[in-house]
Amino acid sequence: MKTKIWGRMRVPGALLLTAALAACGHVPLHFLQPQRSGLQALTQQIGLDAGTLRFDFEFDDKADAVEGEVGSGYIVVSRDGKELQALPHAFELPRERLDRQAWLDFKDFNGDGLLDFKVTRLFAMDGKLSVDSLYQFDAKTGNFAQVDVVSNAGEIAATEPGCLSLKVVNAAGTSQQESHCFAPATARWVRAKADLPKKGKAVAKVSAICDPLAPELISCRRARIEQDRVLLTMVREYRMGKKQVLIGSLGKGYAEAYVRTQHLDHQSWHRYRDARCASQVREQGVAVKALPAATELCRYDWSRDQLRRYKEQVARLGEGNSKP
Repeated sequence: MKTKIWGRMRVPGALLLTAALAACGHVPLHFLQPQRSGLQALTQQIGLDAGTLRFDFEFDDKADAVEGEVGSGYIVVSRDGKELQALPHAFELPRERLDRQAWLDFKDFNGDGLLDFKVTRLFAMDGKLSVDSLYQFDAKTGNFAQVDVVSNAGEIAATEPGCLSLKVVNAAGTSQQESHCFAPATARWVRAKADLPKKGKAVAKVSAICDPLAPELISCRRARIEQDRVLLTMVREYRMGKKQVLIGSLGKGYAEAYVRTQHLDHQSWHRYRDARCASQVREQGVAVKALPAATELCRYDWSRDQLRRYKEQVARLGEGNSKP
């Protein structure tokens, strides 16, 4: 947090120096004119007990790094003039695509009666699909926290109380839709599976859950296996999409070598994850009887985080901005 604060303090200092130079006649006065317009401050009542919060966006010193984009900075949350949070965020999208009066979308996504918010980061599929981040309000801490499992992967939309849809783009450049629901018992978002419709209504069946507070071996193992299966599918999508990109830019030979290396990298990651989790739970002093379940929980968490990273990479492939 200390680094973030100093990063936000550098810009005012630079402006004071520039003003001093301008007064001495070394810098033309038009240089002091704003180079970009800011975003309108928003006020929103989060809930009856949570009160009203103010949301500002403060640009950092990298805000003009990409020509034509809005830029990066911090979503600053405050109450009665007192800053509560500074959430780093980058608007990697054209300035004309951002509504400066409604740059945050407030809704109760997890169904707890308190408002959360989503914010767009960039657009994929030639600008047709937004890539959003979801921030969930925690009544206990009074802070917002990013929901990693659905953020920076695709377009987020609230569907029914406690559930949302996530529209993602695969490596081939086509979109597909997922459903995620919030499980209050574990305070986690889990991917839901659609069963066959009954009586004209679609029923969502939540996938296996690994409870972090009370991990149970069988349920955690099922959840981890399911997560690994989804991860493998995403890895293959990314690998094939990346191969096509590399064929066009660096040739078929380079692309095929990359595919082989990436396949080995994923296998190595699996081995490292399993070994690290086995040692980690022992370092934490977990009871012997609870070791298997705790190990599966650790593997599940690693797989979930890795899946999120690959979703981000696939979204960037669809956008056409992936680097070799």
